[in-house]
Amino acid sequence: MTDLMCEGCAPQQPDRGWGVEMNANAIVRYLGVVSVGIATMLVMPQARADLTNPQLLSQLRPLEQLAAIANQAVYDQLTSSGTCDPLSPVPQGACTGQVFQVFSRVRELVDNSNELTQSGGPREFSLGLDIENLGFALRWTAAEELAAQGASVTQFSASQIGSLGSRLAALRFGASGFRSAANVGGAGDARTAGLGRALGGGAAADEEGIAKQWGGFIDGSFGYGNRSDTTFGSGFEDAFDFDGQEITVGVDYRLNDAFVVGLLVGHTDRAIDFDSSLSIVDARIDSDGYSAMAYALWEKGNLYVNGSVGGQWLSLDQRRRITYPSFNPLVAPIDETALGNSDSDAISATLGLGYDLRWKAFSFEPFVKAEYQDITIDGFTEHSANGFDFNYGEQKLTSLETGLGFKLQYVITPSFGVLVPYLRAEYRNESRNDSRSISAVYAGIAALAASTPGVNFNLPTDQPDHSYYVASGGMSVVLKHGLQGFIEYAQVFDLEPFSDRVITGGIRVEF
Repeated sequence: MTDLMCEGCAPQQPDRGWGVEMNANAIVRYLGVVSVGIATMLVMPQARADLTNPQLLSQLRPLEQLAAIANQAVYDQLTSSGTCDPLSPVPQGACTGQVFQVFSRVRELVDNSNELTQSGGPREFSLGLDIENLGFALRWTAAEELAAQGASVTQFSASQIGSLGSRLAALRFGASGFRSAANVGGAGDARTAGLGRALGGGAAADEEGIAKQWGGFIDGSFGYGNRSDTTFGSGFEDAFDFDGQEITVGVDYRLNDAFVVGLLVGHTDRAIDFDSSLSIVDARIDSDGYSAMAYALWEKGNLYVNGSVGGQWLSLDQRRRITYPSFNPLVAPIDETALGNSDSDAISATLGLGYDLRWKAFSFEPFVKAEYQDITIDGFTEHSANGFDFNYGEQKLTSLETGLGFKLQYVITPSFGVLVPYLRAEYRNESRNDSRSISAVYAGIAALAASTPGVNFNLPTDQPDHSYYVASGGMSVVLKHGLQGFIEYAQVFDLEPFSDRVITGGIRVEF
């Protein structure tokens, strides 16, 4: 006998669905649920025959429980007000159009729970799912994927801050036009000779170059990573993979021997793909946008201070699929796709302080830094999902992250330029970013939200880790005529549930 698997079943668990004919395991599970439901009626006659039945809720995961409660609130409001008839198969009266579409969706879930608990409620429009697959169907209605929009926005900001850090390091180690050989290490230092060759053939050529007060760069990068699922435990966010590329263009102006100011602008194109092999979800978020950041660097001897302030503006396109089966010939299986677009804006600021301890070609640099972000993601309304479209509220994210670390590097001076291999370790602590709640309501009944708050899906995000570690290693190179490049491997430790191992590289051209 061939089993038909539902697309909403648990990944890599092939015996959880129901077939055209129920297999033996499914029958046993179903009869078990039914018997438990009958026993519950006998022992707890006050239990409700709906999605908030305590016996049913106890078998659902936290995300599924929240979806059950919200869907039941929608059903209760539409039936208790007389808007919709629980037994009517067709639109009628005020229960037409989008209202009827929404009601039909939630009624199927409610009738399914009535069938499972066997407690006397309507079951004509039940999907015929067992308790586990009913939980999966509830997940499809929850729209928890929206939490990942925050990740897309913060990743771009982090990437631009990283590009800025790379540029500031280049300025401090001899980028054309902004630093003399004497400032780098003094006469006779191995690094001085190397930088002199890289920047024009000697210290005299470098001094000539420093008269050019303007300089600039073009930087490109690619990054990737992933997030693990927490919805099969006590969490509320799905697994996804992300990747993206950025290009950054900047210009600097040297005010005096110690002070440099500049401006960079960046563009990003990034994608988040939810991993359906790990979570009950099928969605994608594409983002693209721009950033602008003003920055400054001040140096005195071995001490340096840098800072920046800027903003970013992103467009976020979301595709969210909703699909689960029905084994009731009167009820069609679900396969819809909700589409939506939102915008975000952010203000960011950074401040860094470091001291460069040198011995011959070695350099040890302890540093402290702080990074602040204030992010707003606009609310929006989905379309094209025939009852599963949501109205989403605005999201606010605030982050204040401090870091303490060190950088160890060694300057190698071959004839063609300067090579600087380095290692960096950093401890970071987040003091402002906490779990937030995402407000969503079925678009077809959005007018009910004001008078009936319970119909909102108020979905919390996972509590982020407040402290973690970052270790990285790489190589930068400065060639003649200001051509520069770098490659870096970075790994994040103790930042659950992220597994972030990133290889980045770039080419920088001075002009």
